[in-house]
Amino acid sequence: MQAKLIIALDNLYPEQALQIMKNILSENTEYQNRIIFKIHDIVSLIGFTGIQKLFEWVDCKFMLDPKWHDIPNTLKNYIIQLKNSGLGDKVEYITVHTSGGADMLKLVQTTKDEYLPHIKLLGITAMTSLDDDDTGYVFDNTARHSVLRLAKLALDSGIQWLVCSAYEGLVLREVYGSDFDIVTPGVRFAGGDTGDQKRVMTPAEAIRHGATNIVMGRPILETEDVSQSITRFFSEVKDVEYIPEQKYHFEKMLYTGDWKEILSYIGAFYFCPEWGKYCRLASGLLSNAYINIGTTERNYLVVEKAAWELAQKIRSQNIEADVVMGAQMWSVRSSLYLAEKLGIEQSVYTEKSWDDNEQMKLKRHDIELRGQRVIISEDIVTKWSTLRKMKSMIEEAGGQVVAIACVWNRHGNNIFDGVPLISCYVPEQFDLYWDENTPEDQRKNFPQIPDRAEIAEKPKNEWGELVESMRK
Repeated sequence: MQAKLIIALDNLYPEQALQIMKNILSENTEYQNRIIFKIHDIVSLIGFTGIQKLFEWVDCKFMLDPKWHDIPNTLKNYIIQLKNSGLGDKVEYITVHTSGGADMLKLVQTTKDEYLPHIKLLGITAMTSLDDDDTGYVFDNTARHSVLRLAKLALDSGIQWLVCSAYEGLVLREVYGSDFDIVTPGVRFAGGDTGDQKRVMTPAEAIRHGATNIVMGRPILETEDVSQSITRFFSEVKDVEYIPEQKYHFEKMLYTGDWKEILSYIGAFYFCPEWGKYCRLASGLLSNAYINIGTTERNYLVVEKAAWELAQKIRSQNIEADVVMGAQMWSVRSSLYLAEKLGIEQSVYTEKSWDDNEQMKLKRHDIELRGQRVIISEDIVTKWSTLRKMKSMIEEAGGQVVAIACVWNRHGNNIFDGVPLISCYVPEQFDLYWDENTPEDQRKNFPQIPDRAEIAEKPKNEWGELVESMRK
């Protein structure tokens, strides 16, 4: 598939845009079928009908870039207006923000299919003018994972065209495959001024990273010879193809894999200092050893995925709660995420004594548990000892345990003392790892510790030492 060039006609008056289009089309006949004009400001100035009349003698295709983000019925009316204006026949693309939500995306897609089926909806993920700091503030995530989440929302809603920077094109391709197309803005020729764009690549780099079509405005129009710049673009992308690198294995598992695969891969302890988030998940427990696969951002991503799934399951069983209680410091992160997904403001946690591992204390004494409905949140359930202590503490304080939520239910039962036990994954057998201390005749029963894993010793009753080891 040959890449198309979408030329952005931004910040122009209608007559200026018309003249530029006429000049480009007359001087670049070789590439006419691969050039599309993006118009946005003009729509605001003269509306759909005005554009249709102004450009009725120009034989080309348009990309409307309204970046729709509104309530579903408002966008439905926009599409009907576009159909009635007569401009719709010349429009090839319309942009819509994927952050508008599933209901909006589905209704826009359905309405478009009814009135203007030939038009392709472009689902905008994270703007190319945003970096990790920006997406962290807006989406509480990195740019990469913000794009992956929004892309999944769009694809699940039936939209098959996505807008993202070239930096996310590669990971989108490797995670979700090739049954969709990618339009990439924020593209510059080598050595060009990046302006207000923060995630920028050259045209050839963008294609190699999975882009289908490229948006360029200033790098084409603000040059001494526009036709020469257009020729340069098509010359640079000639014979360039997407090259898969297969380096986003974890991301593919996170967004498309099952829990067994995810939990077997990630190990036990994580600490991500750049995000300041702790958690423990899916420990490969052998005697007193835990598996630690390094300092990555995977911790909170897996915890949040688990919290979302657990919240959905809890709601499906019509379980209502007032408080979420986490088991020890390692489950605080998962319990906080679960409380957030359930819309619960109060959370407490327990802590084992530094001196006696068998003693547990209730933290956050400012929360009154009497008469409260409590969900106990754990990462892994293997034995019942911790749960029994937590349940007793809640009941002694006058509360009621209404559910137990965990990521990995190694015990296998789905009921504990009459309380529903809700989990993401229940293995057929205990899925422990083996190491050099495992007897030879037992190793066949367990997977081998991954090469990438490190062993962090957990001396009994020495939690302080363990915490310090995780901080190094």
